[in-house]
Amino acid sequence: MSNSPIGYHCMVSSLPNSPIDPKQKMTISKESRPSIPEDPAVIANGTCGSCGTVNLLDAKFCSGCGQSLIEDCGECGKPVFLTQVFCGECGADLSNLLAKKRQKYADLLAEAKVAGSKFKFPEAKRLLNRITGVTDYRFDPITSTAARTLKKVCDLEKKTLQKVSDACEKAREANERGQTQEVIEQLQRIPEHLLNENSKHLIDSARSHQSLKAELESELKKEIDAKNWKTVGILVNELLEIEPFHESAKRLAKQVAEKLVESAKRSSSWGQFDQALDKLKAIPDCEQNQTIKDQLSDAADQQWIYNELNSEPFLSPTLERLLTALRQTCPDLKTLNENQNQIQQLKSRPRSPNRSHLIEWKGSAKCWTGGTVAALTYPQSLKCETPAAFKKHPGSFSVAIGLAMQAVGEARVTEDFLIRKKSLFSSGKKPAVSAWGLDVGTASVKGVLIERRDNDLHIVDSFLEEVNSSRTLGKDPNEERKSLLPLVNKFIEEKQPGDTPLWSNFNNSQTVSRYLRLPPVKTKEASTLLDKEIEAKIPIPLDELVVTKWICRDKRLPILGRPAMISTAKRDFIMRRTSLLESLGLKIAGLQSDSIALINFAAREFSDVLPNIEAMKSDEIDVMQKDLSRAVCIIDAGASSTHLILVSAEAHWSMSIATGGEDLTFQIASSANATRKDAESFKRNPTKLPRFAMQYQPIEARLDTMRSRLETMYRDALKQDNPFKPVSTWCVGGAWQTYQWIRRVMT
Repeated sequence: MSNSPIGYHCMVSSLPNSPIDPKQKMTISKESRPSIPEDPAVIANGTCGSCGTVNLLDAKFCSGCGQSLIEDCGECGKPVFLTQVFCGECGADLSNLLAKKRQKYADLLAEAKVAGSKFKFPEAKRLLNRITGVTDYRFDPITSTAARTLKKVCDLEKKTLQKVSDACEKAREANERGQTQEVIEQLQRIPEHLLNENSKHLIDSARSHQSLKAELESELKKEIDAKNWKTVGILVNELLEIEPFHESAKRLAKQVAEKLVESAKRSSSWGQFDQALDKLKAIPDCEQNQTIKDQLSDAADQQWIYNELNSEPFLSPTLERLLTALRQTCPDLKTLNENQNQIQQLKSRPRSPNRSHLIEWKGSAKCWTGGTVAALTYPQSLKCETPAAFKKHPGSFSVAIGLAMQAVGEARVTEDFLIRKKSLFSSGKKPAVSAWGLDVGTASVKGVLIERRDNDLHIVDSFLEEVNSSRTLGKDPNEERKSLLPLVNKFIEEKQPGDTPLWSNFNNSQTVSRYLRLPPVKTKEASTLLDKEIEAKIPIPLDELVVTKWICRDKRLPILGRPAMISTAKRDFIMRRTSLLESLGLKIAGLQSDSIALINFAAREFSDVLPNIEAMKSDEIDVMQKDLSRAVCIIDAGASSTHLILVSAEAHWSMSIATGGEDLTFQIASSANATRKDAESFKRNPTKLPRFAMQYQPIEARLDTMRSRLETMYRDALKQDNPFKPVSTWCVGGAWQTYQWIRRVMT
């Protein structure tokens, strides 16, 4: 910072006979020193050097003016007259000592002047006060000079501080106007020690601002010369952010906006949608009018669609609609025409029987659980006489199938949660020849009718009806019953179940399950051990719970033991669930959790993938343990929750998260300000959204969160006693049909 503050030299020179001159060292002339009498007799007779009064020889002070007549010798400390030239005791030259004192005060005066020239007023006044406090008449010339100097320093201080205050106020006002150069001009001539903290911050910010401005202007010149218009647009925007009134930057912003718009159009026509979007984003904010914003949204949609076309693992009607939408805006883009031809070829190829209806596309279908992922559309373990319903609603009937399977006696887990009245002559449940499995969820009712014919199971009928509500569904039991009643009534009217056994379900989140391995003992002993495990590990009284047990009934493994499961639900909840179903007009023959229903379904459905334990010899089981770990993974994406299920030939495991399709519906309804019905359509077909690239983002974020939670659950599964190594993953339920679900959650 400059040491020549505003108006200092001007202020000093304006003061008459000002003693402050930083370029001149003050000295005391010989003429200004008091004369010393030549006659030694005079010195010894007590004459006062100040007023000339002759005092008695033993007087210490002048009787005429009160001036001290004696002082201590600077060498020996003996009293001497002020008018003496030499000390009578030690012979010291008192005039030389006096001259040294005069020079000391002259140096202090000069130091004070230097401090004043640097506007260190407190320091200057402190030094001058040391001189003006001297009462010895011999130093009157320099003390009077110091007094005059002190007055002028005080006057200078007052005027300087006022000018500093005025400059700081002007700087503050200039800063509010964004005129940083004026801030610097007002404050740079003021010494830093005279600035308060706010003023220091102002000038530091202004200098930083000016430095950044100069840097941006320098970069701008280079980029303009190189015709890098995207970078120019970004730099202009940054320049206008720090200096909104930069006129040349405003003119440049308009010019670069026109160039970027034209360049973005060319990029889009060449299929370079990422570049087109980046160019439009680089247009300075001051030129972002509604036309530019619309073009930006169009480019974002084009980029989003183009990325989807190259990322999705499976072909879908939504993907085809996205391709059609992009072809309408870019009809001459060769890549899109090639994609259309590829789709036609894939759809026209004959397909071999498969569990999934999905056609593989460009993205990878490799799943993080192991193997590949697909939708479980066509069960292979049953003969389906209603395939159209299964294709229209792929994967939606899996829980219902598992329920009906258990009803007809085809289930790994045979126990269920229904509280039945005990009869003295009861002989237990008998498998039915045919039965309905009814999956009553929060947003839909899905059912299948299975018949046993010889050793085959046949799906002879199906039912699916969804809640038709204009708003997202809550968890109020009364609201749930109100929304489900018309669906169940329609099922009863259309299907007339009559006396056909009907098994229904409840959400797996209402259960607490434990999966373990028992020692390699006989079945009866294993059952006793499992009962002891229940008593020891469940803190709730057993009469408050409904407990479902399972022990692997196949050949037990000598090393690892027998897999087992305990699943519990509160009795109060089971009773409320049963009452709800009965109040809807359903006569329930069995009640099972979603996850166990899916376990029963998967154990039969994928028996061709899993090893057959019964076919193994006893001495082969240990050797085949690696094969026994082979498993399938089922992801059940329901309306209110999502279940992850692992099933191997000898064991199984399940866990749930309370996030499902209704949560996704709520997200898109909030984003698009839409009804529930419209939101259900939007999440399966984003092209119906006005600005799907932006409005679909909440769904994408939610799917990413769901994936993270499922991966955490899966890592927990791998830590269990039962080893699982999935070879394939299958999606069931209804929520997986949300666009991007498989890609974002599973691949």
